[in-house]
Amino acid sequence: MKLLLYLTLSFLVLSCTGINKEENENEPSHSRANSNLEPIDNQELAFVALNELQTSTDQMNRLYSTFPYNDHPCLPADTSYTISQKDFLTAMNRFVSMQCTNLSVEKRDSLAATAVLAQEEYLVLHCLGNADISETGMTGTWVIPNVLGSRDVVLVW
Repeated sequence: MKLLLYLTLSFLVLSCTGINKEENENEPSHSRANSNLEPIDNQELAFVALNELQTSTDQMNRLYSTFPYNDHPCLPADTSYTISQKDFLTAMNRFVSMQCTNLSVEKRDSLAATAVLAQEEYLVLHCLGNADISETGMTGTWVIPNVLGSRDVVLVW
């Protein structure tokens, strides 16, 4: 139901977005539309994929979103670092293979690949929790703050 509502709202936003006809008049209209809408599409698709993954984890609260800069229980973080979209894809593939076993491999791969499209880089606030202090990477809790200025994404490994 939420997915249908989100897709409907996305369609309304996209249908109400006008293209400035004065700019790029020599460019074909389909090129102008694609160049103006592509970033919005990838960002919205990323959020749809994150929402679906959130509801598909084997255990509740392993992947969830909150308002940006929410007060998360594990903060302040033990460390923080920035990862690329490619590195986030590697992490998401590992995460969904561990935490979303009720989805087919193809579905997990597809959702993970789409979920990372929101940004080029991600700040990770890494809370080790019970993990060994020497462990880094895909352990503990990751808080990815302020994704596209609209939500924090939390992964509990």
